Amino acid sequence: MAQARIKKLTPEQEVLILIIRGEWLKIALDTSPTDKQKAEAAICLAYECAGLKPPQQILWFDNPLIAATWIVSHRDQLGSYMKKHILQDEEKSLIKIVGEKFWNYVWDNFSNPVVENLGETIDLTVQDTLWVTVKDAVWKGKFIDETTREFLHLREAGWLACCIYFDAIGVDCSKLKGLWETAKHCGWWWSFKEIAVVTPKPSTIRFDADNKLHAEGLPAIAYKGFNVYAYHGVRLPEKYGQLHPNQWQAQWLLEEANAELRRVLIQGIGYEKITYELQAVELDTWQEYTLLKIDKEVDIEPIVLLKMTCPSTGFIHVLRVPPNILSAREAIRWVNWGIDPEDFSVQT
Repeated sequence: MAQARIKKLTPEQEVLILIIRGEWLKIALDTSPTDKQKAEAAICLAYECAGLKPPQQILWFDNPLIAATWIVSHRDQLGSYMKKHILQDEEKSLIKIVGEKFWNYVWDNFSNPVVENLGETIDLTVQDTLWVTVKDAVWKGKFIDETTREFLHLREAGWLACCIYFDAIGVDCSKLKGLWETAKHCGWWWSFKEIAVVTPKPSTIRFDADNKLHAEGLPAIAYKGFNVYAYHGVRLPEKYGQLHPNQWQAQWLLEEANAELRRVLIQGIGYEKITYELQAVELDTWQEYTLLKIDKEVDIEPIVLLKMTCPSTGFIHVLRVPPNILSAREAIRWVNWGIDPEDFSVQT
């Protein structure tokens, strides 16, 4: 007779979710100096848990880009090792030993809502954003075997945190102990039959209030010799990222082909500066309002702006309006949700 599925966690198990999530979020975002001795011990343990001999060599590189570049440039030398990547050993792979059996057990013994709720609660979205951003920066323009990427994905902290939770409530996930330790003590690392390639953890990670990677004039993620720049979650080239937005130039909008980066530049530079530096053309005026148009290919559609000068303070506001608006008064009406400016002043 099949065992009844668990449909509800106990209060203690519910509290444990939040405790483990908090612990693993700290692990995922840890920027403390890497202890190489502990890191190498963790790597050896990961091999041991997979039923493999420890690597004969553990090669350290300052950052993921240098490590990935080294792997690519030594493809011929690593050929035999790359073919014997830890994940390609079907009989001893961590996927076969742990992943498959683990998920089968979980889905057999826990109801779908419990598992799905757990996944949503323990999900480390911030860490996923960090991982994807660095991965994109490293992989750009380079080709590395999918198996190396797959192994990095296996070590994703949210998945490991989920497994350690089930281990704590009685599901045997002890084969993942090595990966738990590498997540705590290593940065990115790649495992081959006789060689492991490893990097320290980043020295800096910066976010905005919405937990999106962000820094102004500084790296959002920093390693020794390798920086990743981001503005409210959008990765920036070094040309933009190393400067504070108040130093960005409106002229860059005419040179930038990427629409998302143009949007970020517009947001960072601001319309007031853009109208001045790109010499916006005046279309119409009404009282203290001026309708302007930037007669250059800056964005996907033409940029039409309503410039408003406060009569008492002289402070200037600039708002973007739809490109089909032809008069300042019509623009004011659009800004005021369809109310004519004279009617709006009466209602106010």
